[in-house]
Amino acid sequence: MNTLKRLMVGLDLTEMDETLIRYTAFLCRISSIQKVYFIHTERSLDIHDDVFHDIDRQGLSAGEAIHTAISDKVQPHFNNLPQVQLEIKVLEGSPLKELLHISKSEQIDLAVVGRKLRLKGSGLLSQKIVRNGRVSVLFVPENFEPKLKRAVISVDFSEYSMMAMERLLNSALVNPDLELVCLHVYEVPTGYITLGISYEDFDRRMQGFAKEKFDQLLQRFPELKARTTLKLVKKHNDDDIGELIVLEAKRAKGDLLVVGAKGKTAAALFVVGSVTEKLMHYNDDMPLIVFKKKKEETGFLDALLGTD
Repeated sequence: MNTLKRLMVGLDLTEMDETLIRYTAFLCRISSIQKVYFIHTERSLDIHDDVFHDIDRQGLSAGEAIHTAISDKVQPHFNNLPQVQLEIKVLEGSPLKELLHISKSEQIDLAVVGRKLRLKGSGLLSQKIVRNGRVSVLFVPENFEPKLKRAVISVDFSEYSMMAMERLLNSALVNPDLELVCLHVYEVPTGYITLGISYEDFDRRMQGFAKEKFDQLLQRFPELKARTTLKLVKKHNDDDIGELIVLEAKRAKGDLLVVGAKGKTAAALFVVGSVTEKLMHYNDDMPLIVFKKKKEETGFLDALLGTD
């Protein structure tokens, strides 16, 4: 079952847009995505004429001029993708609120946003989307050249990492040639001393436990057996788990990093999961998909939108 049919791409009229449009077109070529929404939001479309001094507006309003400019950027990348329906929306209001509203009203499966390093802009909006919404989010680094030969999935064998694995397999991004690496970070607990077991023995036990869990994963997803490997990485006391996962994903030569994020509840509105937060912080140059459970409780989103 294809769970990746409708994409939303957040544009901000900077150089980042070209990377996002190009990468989105690439995803459409290798999958069965049906519709893409390109969204740009201004807090106010009452823009002074001086802003358009170098643009021939041909009598168009600010919103219409921006719509035309985006269309001119998007269309050349999709000329050979007639099966993909495109819709450009230029909105007025709070960028976060409008994007979250579109993600809900249009039943978006994945939001595509930029991960800026040197380009102008803080990137805070992208992070707020993944923290405050139900929608899964793909972060694309600036100037990243589209490719997808190997995906690295961070797994702790929880329900969230299993959900991420299932969502990836059902996304139609997984072509027969795609290699998958299950990256599991483990730690030898300090309590091994009280059990009368040596550090080395407990280390082997932890690795054996992870391998058993991996075998169970392969039984649950038998289509993985021919192209999936398990990569075990031991975390030491001073290691930051987010930095460690990003480093090992790069060492594995991944083109995509995948993680399943814990959702928010009314008791913890802004909690995405500490590991996911750290991955978002440390990962600068590899696309990162944060898969979320669509039906996870997110009362804050409904309160923000003033609906339901």
